[in-house]
Amino acid sequence: MKLLQGGGWFSKRSAAFQHDLLECGVPKTYEAWETLYHHGDPSNGVFAVLSGGVQITAPADDGQEFVLHREGAGFWVGDLALFADEPRLVSVVTTQETHALYFPNGRVTKLVQSKPDYVRDFYALTHENMQTALRIMANLAVTGSEKRLVLRLLHLDEGTSKCDGWIVVSQEELAEMIAVSQPTLHRSLHRLADLDLIELGYGRVRLKNRQALIANCQT
Repeated sequence: MKLLQGGGWFSKRSAAFQHDLLECGVPKTYEAWETLYHHGDPSNGVFAVLSGGVQITAPADDGQEFVLHREGAGFWVGDLALFADEPRLVSVVTTQETHALYFPNGRVTKLVQSKPDYVRDFYALTHENMQTALRIMANLAVTGSEKRLVLRLLHLDEGTSKCDGWIVVSQEELAEMIAVSQPTLHRSLHRLADLDLIELGYGRVRLKNRQALIANCQT
């Protein structure tokens, strides 16, 4: 409860809504790389990440799945397909051992039927996730691969569950996120590391100076 009230969509909801929704939640534990749901699946409910992290992928027109984003504790997902009564648009997979609250379709539907005003609360969640999606799209439109890299690292640093300040993400996944080749990404990462703006590890990155990274984007 304290974690979910710490910020984001849930923290802005009324005490009554928070209480009633949590009554519907089922604690779940997932191992690394378990699927919460896959693109094209029917909706099965809403998920709130309590610890660990998830990776969001979507298929391109050729059918190949691409990494769109990563999120950590405090992230909610699954509402759009539920309320639209449509198949899932993305796949959500854990990146590490993850604890979550699962809100089954039936319980959420029953809650909204008993208290119709709660639809507005869930629509606010859809709005928040759409805001994230638009931010990703806008950052991808930025000219210059290194600027796109910095913007994505800043975004990931805000939401991804970290261990001692490290963002857990492979270079292959990061290259997909910013639509560049791995050699191009490798050069940009090492240039930023040489400037002492980031630190590189195996399958992870740590930001050392956010303000300097932001300034680097503005030059």
